[in-house]
Amino acid sequence: MLIVQLSDSHLGADPAQRYRGVDVQARMNLILACVGDYRPDLIIVSGDVSDDGSIESYQRAAEQLDALGCRWVWLPGNHDHPVTMADVRPLETVVYFGGWQILLLNSWIEGEEGGRLGADQLAHLEAQLAGDTTPALIVLHHPPVSVEAAWMNEIGLEDRDAFWAGPGRFDHVQAVLCGHIHHERTCLHNGVPVMSVPAIAAQFAPDSPEFAVDDRAPGGFRLIRLSFEALQQPCLSTRVEYVATDR
Repeated sequence: MLIVQLSDSHLGADPAQRYRGVDVQARMNLILACVGDYRPDLIIVSGDVSDDGSIESYQRAAEQLDALGCRWVWLPGNHDHPVTMADVRPLETVVYFGGWQILLLNSWIEGEEGGRLGADQLAHLEAQLAGDTTPALIVLHHPPVSVEAAWMNEIGLEDRDAFWAGPGRFDHVQAVLCGHIHHERTCLHNGVPVMSVPAIAAQFAPDSPEFAVDDRAPGGFRLIRLSFEALQQPCLSTRVEYVATDR
């Protein structure tokens, strides 16, 4: 099973709107054309679909994703408006696909850049994982780990310690996917791969102590292949595909 992770398109109500100098609709068009060449089984959009929370931006994104002819799901980021999003396409929380469970979390906090899962959602997630040992992939917008950029950690996931103390301790969690940091990053936390993906929109400098945009970095997406090896052991392989685009 092939999954594509997309994130952080920051579309506006106006298709001509730019995000930090980037023509985001043009980038979306190019990247989705490349995604379509892979014929994925499932597309996951890990938040900040919109920059202004407008219904026009969600409708446009949904039309383009529908045109790829495969199943797709999305979840909200800090720039999104979850109610408007759900009016265009429901926000699913669990997807069963190819012998895996994909758990989609909502780390959105109204009016804030940072994220939080909250006690209720963490309890629900823990109950889901305790009751179903199917290999699991967890997806959320805000990274549940510290990153190199200090300014980004200030707007990361507030309750990441609670996440790892609860749902993050289950052995059948194979990986965690996130967005928000606008560049590719992979690390191991408690033995679990935690992977971010390049933004469709502008990329942020990964090691800058203060906010900075990396003007040279292209947008992209992550390819994730889920399968089973001998004795039905889950297997996950992944790589990032960059799409050269003009600003």
